Amino acid sequence: MTGDTSVRLFCLPFEGASAGVYLPWAEALGTSVVVTPVELPGRGRHPRTRPRGRLEPLLAEIIPYVARMRDRPFALYGHGFGALLAYEIAARLEWEYDAVAERLYVSGAGVPYRPAPERAVAQLPDAELLRRLGERGRIPPGALDPQRAPRVLPALRADLAVLESYRRDPRHVVHCPVTAMGGSDDRSVTGADLAGWRRCTRRSLRVDTVPGGHYFPLTARWELLDTFSRDLMRPRVRGPRTVGGGRPGVLTGSVPSAPEGGPGTGNKSCPVPPASPSWPTEVTV
Repeated sequence: MTGDTSVRLFCLPFEGASAGVYLPWAEALGTSVVVTPVELPGRGRHPRTRPRGRLEPLLAEIIPYVARMRDRPFALYGHGFGALLAYEIAARLEWEYDAVAERLYVSGAGVPYRPAPERAVAQLPDAELLRRLGERGRIPPGALDPQRAPRVLPALRADLAVLESYRRDPRHVVHCPVTAMGGSDDRSVTGADLAGWRRCTRRSLRVDTVPGGHYFPLTARWELLDTFSRDLMRPRVRGPRTVGGGRPGVLTGSVPSAPEGGPGTGNKSCPVPPASPSWPTEVTV
């Protein structure tokens, strides 16, 4: 299609979750923001693979797929554990591919760091693990379901092991704007935690508060989609229209103007080809 201005939004799941939680976003946003969930080993469509408990092997599987799908300007979104992955992917795409994201969204997480030993929970017995996570309001959906827990808990432990062993490379300072999002009732992530992302970007940081607890992406979907629409949608050749059956305000047409540091500032090394209607909406690894 001539004059395509779409942006691909890669979405990384929170700890223990499948990227399938983001699939409903694709229909709601339409074709102007191409929602692309990034599935991780050991969950979703890859239940027979083993979850990766170390960051480097996990990124070695994810980054080549994200790079291959980078057919147009792109942004990244990650929640909880996914925020760490989105940040690392954004930084490494800059280092290895000279590709700068339009915007990095990190939600439900401060800047990742190695916690004190007494706060490490990845190796605890199931009951104690869930009790400690419950104190923080961070028991992922399905972890208490007897039928789903055997699939959720191994992925949860692997993701927590990555978080608990992580050390940020101070050279990984991205050159795209960052939006840090926190739930208004999330007692595990403070405003100061979100503000800490300031040291991870050479561009602007915006901090947004979203209604809900830690898992607000599941309960405040429209608030997030409105944010993506305002930030990432650019004028099309055709006039504006709303998504059929969608919530008013989520558009697939034009917006008055691009925000500071918004689309058009990054991904200079990647040309924008015509959109492909058959392009998949989910990355699997």
